[in-house]
Amino acid sequence: MWKDIGKEGLAVKAPWPIVGDEEKLLTRQAKFLRDSLKTFRTSAGKAKKGWKVATILVAEEYPQWKVDALLWMQTKYDQASGSFPDTFMSDLKEWSTANVSDKKKVKLAMQFVSFMKKEVEDVGEMGMDIKCPFDQVAIMNESLSYIKSQLNLEGLGVGRVDDSELAVPENTSQNVAPGKPYLWMR
Repeated sequence: MWKDIGKEGLAVKAPWPIVGDEEKLLTRQAKFLRDSLKTFRTSAGKAKKGWKVATILVAEEYPQWKVDALLWMQTKYDQASGSFPDTFMSDLKEWSTANVSDKKKVKLAMQFVSFMKKEVEDVGEMGMDIKCPFDQVAIMNESLSYIKSQLNLEGLGVGRVDDSELAVPENTSQNVAPGKPYLWMR
C-alpha cells in the first residue's frame, strides 16, 4: 500500500510527518463538543422518568455583567507573557466591589472571572471573547444524530436560548452561556 501511494522504501523507516501549529479554534470547537456531550450525559441521567424529548440550547451573548467582567479581564491580560498579573485576584475583588452593585452578583462575578481565567490559561486570549468565535448551532446540528444516539432520546433539536418560539423558562435560560450549551429536557 505504501508503494501504491507513491512512497519509496519501507513505511516503518519513513520519518514521522511534520505537524503544523495547533489550530486553537479547531481545538476549542472539539473541546466544546466533547465537554457538551459529557454534560448532556449527566443531565440525561438525572432527567425525570419518561422525559425523552430535549432541545440543546445555545447562547450567542453573555448577560451584560459578564460582558463587563470579560472586558475588565481583557485590560488585565498581558499579551506578551500570555498571562495575568500576580495581583489579578485582589484586583478582581477591588473591581467587582466597585462595579457590581448587587452583593450576590459580586460573588458570581468573582466566580465567573476565576473560571474564565482558567479558560484563558487553556485556550489563550480567545477565552475572553465576548461572543463565541464559532457557530455552536452548526456544530451541534452536524453532530445531532451522534448526540441523540448517545443520550438515548426520541426527539432532540437545537435552538437558541433567546428564540421566542421555544419559550424557554427563565430559570433554564440562566444555565446557558456562549460555549456552554444546556440540554433542556421535557
